[in-house]
Amino acid sequence: MFSAVANAITDDYLGLDNFNWVDKYAAYFKQRATGNDDYTKKVWEEVATADASKINAKNYTGFYRDNWFGKAEVFNKKGKLYIKFLRSPKLNGELQFYKNNTFAVKWEYQDMNADAFVTFSVDNNNKVQSIKLKGISPNIDFSFDFQDLDLQRED
Repeated sequence: MFSAVANAITDDYLGLDNFNWVDKYAAYFKQRATGNDDYTKKVWEEVATADASKINAKNYTGFYRDNWFGKAEVFNKKGKLYIKFLRSPKLNGELQFYKNNTFAVKWEYQDMNADAFVTFSVDNNNKVQSIKLKGISPNIDFSFDFQDLDLQRED
């Protein structure tokens, strides 16, 4: 609400029309709270029916490093793949198979509302070389710049 008030004061000071900042922010947060994102819902429905039987978890497990963000680990926990970022304890969650070499992750810390695709790049021998991330929702907050990470496998 601080942003809404600050924007309203700035608009008034500059003599701009009333943009109803408080109402706009309230509508945004209401939509976010109800999870009203049809695209994300569709992705999670596809994940629920995806066939992960051909996935070899060992191909994906290991450490990955981004030059800016640091290390991430993909590991097996009770028969399921998980990812965690060592510099950011809030970025961890179960990798759920989506399609091909792409998984979806619903972060355990759900206040972020930033579910993401995790795509593994493999070489000709089917060995994972790197990971790219992308927010699932087209409405994801711009500050989640997952797409800028370039996680390279460390052997």
